[in-house]
Amino acid sequence: MQNEVLVRTISGVILGVFVLVLTWFGGLGFLLLAIAIMALVFFEWFRILETRSLSRGVWLIGCLTVIAVAVALIAGSATAAFSSVAAGAVLAALARRRDGRDLWPSIGIVYAGFFGIAFSELRDSGDPGFAMMIFLFAIVWATDVFAYFGGRTLGGPKIAPAISPKKTWSGFLCGLAGGLVAGLIAASVLGSPHYLWVAFLAILLSFAGQMGDLFESAMKRRFAVKDSGTLIPGHGGVMDRVDSMIFAVFTAYLVGMAVSGEGLVENSGNGLASRLLGT
Repeated sequence: MQNEVLVRTISGVILGVFVLVLTWFGGLGFLLLAIAIMALVFFEWFRILETRSLSRGVWLIGCLTVIAVAVALIAGSATAAFSSVAAGAVLAALARRRDGRDLWPSIGIVYAGFFGIAFSELRDSGDPGFAMMIFLFAIVWATDVFAYFGGRTLGGPKIAPAISPKKTWSGFLCGLAGGLVAGLIAASVLGSPHYLWVAFLAILLSFAGQMGDLFESAMKRRFAVKDSGTLIPGHGGVMDRVDSMIFAVFTAYLVGMAVSGEGLVENSGNGLASRLLGT
């Protein structure tokens, strides 16, 4: 048990430092990071779904969609990236319905593709984007840590024992508290004067992150899979490590669009980030 915790801690620290360095520099390096995570999440999602007999056609649709999104992001066209995700999801749905099967492949395309777009767009290349990513990381990571140790220490009633037997309400509330404190500290250091708004946003993103964790747990339980992969020692797959971040990024991006009052693809990453934090 101790060796497992040690391996998990070491790999987590190395991964965290790597991500923070790329976040600091931004630009092409961070864009390639977003694309790599998107591709790995897609691959792990489809590998899990292989228990439902994925056809080669659906695999091809998914792979081509990821490639199209990556090319669009590198070319700087969010419009083309979103269009690619939508087209891929629709084509996968039609192919699955033709065979009388479910829509999980289409959900996976949206799940991975939208994350890749939102993650890269929020960071963009300027200071507001960097501040937004640090704010997000602080909330999600603090939520995970406080929820884990709070749940183990306090115990109590389970949130959804049929989905994730170890998650408790005490851990959930500790996670919210940790995310709130981390968000306020990060926003203060980053120079945001809007503490009430930041507090609301921190709680919202912390909640979203925990829902993302539960969503992936439910998905893996549905398909009788323990981990999404084996790429990260002590953590499983990439999906296992970024499930909370994916839902938090979704939420931040959608809130940014709502706050800006502009269209889906007219927003730049810097514009979204500066409006969200008021920096």
